[in-house]
Amino acid sequence: MLIFKDTKFIKSPFDSEAELEQVIVDNYEYLFGPDSFYLPKTMIKTADGAGTIPDGFAIDLGAKQWYIVEAELGHHDVWRHIAQQVSKQIVASSQPSTKQKLEDISAQMYLDDEYTKEKFSSLGIESVDVRKVIREILKGDPIIGIPIDIIPNDLKDWARQQRLKVKLWIVSKFVQLNNNEN
Repeated sequence: MLIFKDTKFIKSPFDSEAELEQVIVDNYEYLFGPDSFYLPKTMIKTADGAGTIPDGFAIDLGAKQWYIVEAELGHHDVWRHIAQQVSKQIVASSQPSTKQKLEDISAQMYLDDEYTKEKFSSLGIESVDVRKVIREILKGDPIIGIPIDIIPNDLKDWARQQRLKVKLWIVSKFVQLNNNEN
């Protein structure tokens, strides 16, 4: 339970994975850093054309790293769902076509979104260097970011065995006691 002055909140399950995904989109800077920006879902493909759609990508300009984001509910099967899905995303993310696509989306976000543009500007990144900076970040390995409501033991064990860094965040939902709308 969380208590704020006279208001009490109790832990509540997410209604759906989509609800959890929206929480991540709305709060990405708390997970990926204040110098980050969030790219929406986009189809990426392995070398043989197997498609997959991560829940998003985050690029942290300050730390010069990027994330493949896959929000999950802890009751999903680790072996038949989460590990399988993320493994395909890892393979697809290493493809030159994926990196070019992410660079293109990032450059367009820079042009279209003032908030994203301000992140570049605050770090002294000129418009002429946007693609170059993004390209350099994407040359590095991604971090696999998995925001999840509970972390199963098998997921922790799977994450420790990966060549790439895997970050697991517990994200919880609380609703006001006697007022589920808040």
